[in-house]
Amino acid sequence: MSSTTQEFYIRKAHEADARGPFTLEQLASLAENGQVDAETYFYDAAAEAWVLITSNAELTETLFPAKKILKVKPKAASQVATLNTAKADDRAITVNDMLLAAEGRTEDTKDKADPAEAQARAANIGLYAALSTLVVLTAAFILPSIDLIVAGNFPGMFQAGLPILGALHLVLGVCLGLGAVGAYPTVRFAAMLSFGFTATLFFFQGQPLPLIFSAAASVGLYFSTICLTLPTVLLFGFVGLGGALGLAQHLFTH
Repeated sequence: MSSTTQEFYIRKAHEADARGPFTLEQLASLAENGQVDAETYFYDAAAEAWVLITSNAELTETLFPAKKILKVKPKAASQVATLNTAKADDRAITVNDMLLAAEGRTEDTKDKADPAEAQARAANIGLYAALSTLVVLTAAFILPSIDLIVAGNFPGMFQAGLPILGALHLVLGVCLGLGAVGAYPTVRFAAMLSFGFTATLFFFQGQPLPLIFSAAASVGLYFSTICLTLPTVLLFGFVGLGGALGLAQHLFTH
């Protein structure tokens, strides 16, 4: 009987009952589905015995054809073109280089910086600039009148005016120190109120220099809370702090 028309009975070693008959094509289909494997027996009519499928070379080749492995011939290094070519002026990339690049602070990435990050950085510097100016103004307005405060002379404090401004600046400084940027509108109001009061005071006293210091402190404090670019924040931060220090020096010595 031809192998193509031969019928096969199969079973596993632990099975008492055989399965079949199957044609060679059906047997091949069972092998593809994993129902026939190298541990499967078939009944060899010529030998009148159950034998392993793998003992029959022709049947094994038909049911379990050897898989061909595709091999890629490796190329020599000289035949492979590389995209990374070393240059004489190349240097190792450091962690700091990567951080600067991520922040858009290198020559290659400065035009790709995220505007939102730059604004957030400027706003954070503005917060510290405004806080520093408030701290200095608080000291300038309160310390020269500390005797009135210690004595609890509230009429004298209201008459002097500056301790009341100092108390307002102290409260706002605490708010900014806690990160409460919602107090910015009140900070701007306090800056204009402070300038209005001190400008009037120094104008009638005929003292232009402290008047200029007061104007610088108020303008710097005001714009430190609204500028969102680094150059302007730094400019008004220095103006405000410089004016506050100058005003403090005047009030401490007069």
